[in-house]
Amino acid sequence: MHRLQQHTPCLALVATATILLLSGCWREDVSHTDTTSSTQESTYLGRDACLACHQAEFDAHAGSHHDLAMQPATAETVLGDFDNAEFVYFGVVSRFFTRDGNFYIKTDSPDGGLREYRVEYTFGVDPLQQYLVALPGGRLQALPLCWDTRPRAEGGQRWFHLYPDEAILPGDELHWTGRNQNWNFSCAECHSTNLHKGYDLSTDTFHTTWSEVDVSCEACHGPGSGHVAWAEEAGEGANKADALDAGLVINLPDEDGGKWRFLPGAPTAVRSTPRSVRTEVEMCARCHSLRAALTDEYQHGAPILDSHRVSLLTAPEYFPDGQVLEEDYVYGSFLQSRMYAAGVTCTDCHDPHTAQLRATGDALCFQCHQPTVFGVESHSRHPSAGGVDSAGRS
Repeated sequence: MHRLQQHTPCLALVATATILLLSGCWREDVSHTDTTSSTQESTYLGRDACLACHQAEFDAHAGSHHDLAMQPATAETVLGDFDNAEFVYFGVVSRFFTRDGNFYIKTDSPDGGLREYRVEYTFGVDPLQQYLVALPGGRLQALPLCWDTRPRAEGGQRWFHLYPDEAILPGDELHWTGRNQNWNFSCAECHSTNLHKGYDLSTDTFHTTWSEVDVSCEACHGPGSGHVAWAEEAGEGANKADALDAGLVINLPDEDGGKWRFLPGAPTAVRSTPRSVRTEVEMCARCHSLRAALTDEYQHGAPILDSHRVSLLTAPEYFPDGQVLEEDYVYGSFLQSRMYAAGVTCTDCHDPHTAQLRATGDALCFQCHQPTVFGVESHSRHPSAGGVDSAGRS
């Protein structure tokens, strides 16, 4: 993370995560479940309310990076080495250990001394796992001590520090006890469902709440009580296509019936019907953009600029041509791309429930780009990975 970067919506890649810790010396209630919050007259019900009608989507989401964005700390979810492991950082010796079935980290505290903090939640799984600790005022702070979850052969299975070449000590603006590493402000919105930061200016405290601890169905589809009520009234004879709209606060599927197709002799596919709405991209941008929230009341289906200030494509976050350089979360660069102009959306390449790419390697690109034209060295400027040679022969 660059010191000059002003917007910090997350402390690691969106697909990465953080673990919440509570102090081993003191505890306070820093979060609790809120099941009554509403948006556009619908309320949040939780993922189990979706299961009866959407088993396939429910199963696809299970185990995805969205599903594992945050979990209670257990022997199954904590991936780091807590077997009295130690990590030395500019003279600070941090220790990772267990006691009475709980996970602890002893590391530098706000005053510079060593202190124990208890792990309450895991936050992410790949390629790293971070940690948060609780400080007074309902604050959850991100520790820079991370576990590299990659295989050992790839350099993983080790502890590391986010700022390995610079001593980030108490009082530094990037120290984990400061506001730049505050989970409530920086990370929570994009790693939980129906989150309300609950900041009280008069007391300088947080009372952060959520409906579900991770990124669940209603994080993208919006509160589902209206949709469930419609489904219950419609009964088993309900038309599934109609059900995609009924009672939802945001309509994500395409309404224009457009399909990607290759015209005779064309190297690139075109959409049969020009895309007229960008609802899906704007919804994804809430978390997959470099931005700062302007309000705690997000409205599903509203343009991103109604609720967030999106960063311009400027240094040091972006390359001079606008491509991603820092943790930019794609949206800003994607908006200036030819794909966006042609009508490509996020789910053309990504499965929204598994959060995985729809194909691997060049096969993903060949969905819309003829391999005889784009799968050759004359286009890529590097040796073909196989399948098509430089003359376009398979």
